[in-house]
Amino acid sequence: MATILPIDELNALEQRLKVHFDADGHIKSRKDCEDIIDELFDLFLLAYANGVEGVNQTFSTRVEPSTQRIQETVYKPIDGATWRDRVLAWYASNGTMADILRIAETEAHRIGNTAAYDTAVRAGATTKTWVCMMLPTSRDTHIYLDGTTVPIDGYFYSYKGGKTQFPGEWGIADEDCNCLCELEFK
Repeated sequence: MATILPIDELNALEQRLKVHFDADGHIKSRKDCEDIIDELFDLFLLAYANGVEGVNQTFSTRVEPSTQRIQETVYKPIDGATWRDRVLAWYASNGTMADILRIAETEAHRIGNTAAYDTAVRAGATTKTWVCMMLPTSRDTHIYLDGTTVPIDGYFYSYKGGKTQFPGEWGIADEDCNCLCELEFK
């Protein structure tokens, strides 16, 4: 499967976000925070679309998600907070651009993988295989899962005790943040 969100998109996002920060690296205003939220929402819609399109190409299908499912996926609370809640908390704490980029990458990854999984289920996939990007920063728990195939409705289990149906959905920051793993569907 193609990468859910090309690195070019994250680099472009970083460039667009720079205008919202002052010379000291602090966000300028609440309006700038709202503009960042709008930029992130656009990025997340792109991640969702990429997840759907990748699976549609694999299965030669035209599965279309509902607006409700897109909204549920994009605004899914993690530990009781949506990505928007985390951005507002970041703003209140005077966080760094690195923080907002981590939120962007992690959420785009989760959203894209959710879209891919949902589309694969609807397209008739019967199995899914974990694909680790095998980078120097890849977690041991994700390297361990690389190549593991389970039924489409099955779970992947971490030797640390967690379980997930797809990358980015552990609900555990140590497993989800900065993860780049994906699934292949058959």
